[in-house]
Amino acid sequence: MYLQDFRRPCEVISYYKDGKVYPLKFRVYSVENATYYVYDVEKIYYVLEEHNNGLTEKTFFVRAKRKRLKERHTLYLDPRHKSWWVLT
Repeated sequence: MYLQDFRRPCEVISYYKDGKVYPLKFRVYSVENATYYVYDVEKIYYVLEEHNNGLTEKTFFVRAKRKRLKERHTLYLDPRHKSWWVLT
């Protein structure tokens, strides 16, 4: 299995602090329920940075809240296209 098989696109509202970008909110489309889920990021556990060919791939491990439900998610920032993905 490849990384593309386990990721879903998402829209992220991020903020800029100390020269770095952090996620604040994100929205994911659920195919099963045909709705968008909006999550608020409560805590960033850690950030994994990998440097490949002059590009920095960032993976954020976060705790997010949707209404009263708290879940852990992994957000991936693609350096080539500047797009965000939720890894499952």
